[in-house]
Amino acid sequence: MATTIEDRMILLLNEQAHLAPSEDNKPNGEHRRSSGSLLLRPDPGRGYMGRLAAYTRISIQRWRKVFHRRQRPTPDMIEALARLFPHYAFWLITGITDAVNGHVAPDNAQTFPERLYAQSDGASQYFRKSLILFRRLFEESGVNLEDDHQRMYAAQRTRPLAHWHDSPLVDAAYRISQSTEYYELREIWTSREKYRVDDLKRIWPTSSDDRPWVQHAKDAKEQSPSFPVLGGDLRTAHQAHCDLYYVPRLPCPTRFALSVLNTLPAELACDELEHLRTWLKRLRDDDLSVFFQYLEHHGIDRKLIFPSESGTIRFAWLGMAESEIDRFVNYVRSLRSSRPRDSYPARTGGRLASQPGA
Repeated sequence: MATTIEDRMILLLNEQAHLAPSEDNKPNGEHRRSSGSLLLRPDPGRGYMGRLAAYTRISIQRWRKVFHRRQRPTPDMIEALARLFPHYAFWLITGITDAVNGHVAPDNAQTFPERLYAQSDGASQYFRKSLILFRRLFEESGVNLEDDHQRMYAAQRTRPLAHWHDSPLVDAAYRISQSTEYYELREIWTSREKYRVDDLKRIWPTSSDDRPWVQHAKDAKEQSPSFPVLGGDLRTAHQAHCDLYYVPRLPCPTRFALSVLNTLPAELACDELEHLRTWLKRLRDDDLSVFFQYLEHHGIDRKLIFPSESGTIRFAWLGMAESEIDRFVNYVRSLRSSRPRDSYPARTGGRLASQPGA
């Protein structure tokens, strides 16, 4: 046995607690400046445990007990740190690193057989974006994460006959794959891989026919029996099993991964507005910055929802105040009431139209 998860968690917490705020990574600082006073993640340094407790919604007493070895880390604490520091997650669980692919360890951790500690900005961005999109998939599908059976049903693929079938989430996955947020993930990946020419050619070659799995499929088709193999999943049959990303059959690009954000505020149905209100109450990670983008995308002045307060810092993980959510909902309702009734798009077919002879 080498180091334990307890050891590695203490090393990680110790690094963050003693890291000077001025030493925080540059991309985060640039993001803070470009986003006004929006702080996406807790700053390291003095008082870090308190900020970590506020971010994770796990009490500071539990973090301190783990740090002083008076309590073993629980799954929610391990998951919280892995999501907050995805570039450390592989090391946190296994104790080893894969630095070339972005899986590194804190500077205060002795590693072996690798010893490369330099972080890859591209890999860190890719990990964070992937985590956000994975959560967005469950939000888009409306899965009740508090229900064990529903959550497992949504997460599990099945194999009724000869082929694997994707879970019910696949339809939402293809819709999200057409959003700008999903496209940004592909851009991050391309940027990260531009120095690894061979791998880049293997996954995104000049010609789709040059992909190894495409050629394998052609060879298999020539050697296969004349009758088809039953049980294929028609939703994913157009993709090879080695495809890195979801590629929809019929492209229909959107801006946001969460579909309700793509609808004009004045055109939101009552249930959509309620869904949006619920989402605003549960904002996490970069959700608040996405909401800022939503306001800008639809031409809404942010000051209408967030009156400017000089000298204040907004912590993204604390979400929005109830008064701010109410202000936004009331603003949307005012937009709806100011529009002519016949200008609303039809959402329920022709059931409301008068029928001849009715």
